Amino acid sequence: MKCDVLVIGASAAGLCAATAAANGDAGVILLDKDFDHPKHTANTLFDGMAARAGLQIDDCYVQRELDGMRIISPAGHGVTIPARGYFIDRQRFDRHYLDIAEKSGVMLLSGEAQNAKLDGSRRTVMTGSSTEEIDARIVVDASGIKAVPARQAGLQPMRHPEDIAWAMEVEVEHPGLGDEMFFQYWIGSMAPGWKATFSPAGGERATLGVFVRGHGQNVQSFFRSFLQKFKAYKAQEYKDIEEMKILSVTRGGDPICVLPGQIVADSFMVTGGAAGQSGLAYGMRAGTICGSVAAEATAEGDVSSRSLSDYGRQWNSEFFWEYCMGRAALETLQNLKDEEVDRLCRSLSGKTLISDGSFLKKAAYSGAKVALARPSTIFDLVMNLARS
Repeated sequence: MKCDVLVIGASAAGLCAATAAANGDAGVILLDKDFDHPKHTANTLFDGMAARAGLQIDDCYVQRELDGMRIISPAGHGVTIPARGYFIDRQRFDRHYLDIAEKSGVMLLSGEAQNAKLDGSRRTVMTGSSTEEIDARIVVDASGIKAVPARQAGLQPMRHPEDIAWAMEVEVEHPGLGDEMFFQYWIGSMAPGWKATFSPAGGERATLGVFVRGHGQNVQSFFRSFLQKFKAYKAQEYKDIEEMKILSVTRGGDPICVLPGQIVADSFMVTGGAAGQSGLAYGMRAGTICGSVAAEATAEGDVSSRSLSDYGRQWNSEFFWEYCMGRAALETLQNLKDEEVDRLCRSLSGKTLISDGSFLKKAAYSGAKVALARPSTIFDLVMNLARS
């Protein structure tokens, strides 16, 4: 089996890479071990993120519209940021972009990539335990944070893999809980180095999660701490909140501030979570750039790392400094004590921070400079964090 571009992984970035390559007249195969039951957890988008990444929101997968986000300190002090957002049905979202890929001419193939051996200027990939091989001019690893194909190919696609934020997220059910209008970021010791989240999904459903840096992959104890704080915080609003049901549990990781490392080699590219390009919308934009460059390279007959490096240059021009500033902000957050976070939030508690796109961009840049030393307000910090 031969193709111009083989994309490994039907992640959001992988779907966009496959579609962009096919739209560039490349012959594309998308390989994934389970198209019918994907396990992708990101479920919230905001207009600012989508616009920054060139993503159009489609009503077919919007489950609930949100009015914005609230930043909550360990002691419960809150800051409100109006920003139109959406809780998405992730299965419908994935199906929507899978349909777009198929209509663009992408061939879907079920299987698991075992290797991506370089053979001259091409790559040979084994699929599963069978003897079937795929001969591709370019292989794109969009398989997620483990990035097994990239590592097998000898690449180190993340610069700071030790800083992956390991996550535990649960779907919960309680009367009226999902009808709230604001997504919530909780910051402090219940989720060191990053965040805990509350995402209202509509009706009785919502998701709660913790994303923790620097404490290994088992973050269950941090989730328990957050769950107790959350219930205490909501106790006056919801009767019998202690009886809230947990419906499902998902574990994973978010490469929020690892920064991309080696993302191209001869006949090989890495995109999305596998490359440390965090954030649902931002990862999709990275995939689109990757697929477009892959199609152009195959058309020109040059799939060397030098040719494929156009992908890295384009991504850097759009996002590199933004990701660096996000990392700076998170490094600052990692060192803040709960009392400091409380003091910062309390200074703005009860206030609503109004922002448009241009102000958000300015705040992100100025906020990062401040964060390199210590943030003067929680807003400086949050504007760097909210993109994910």
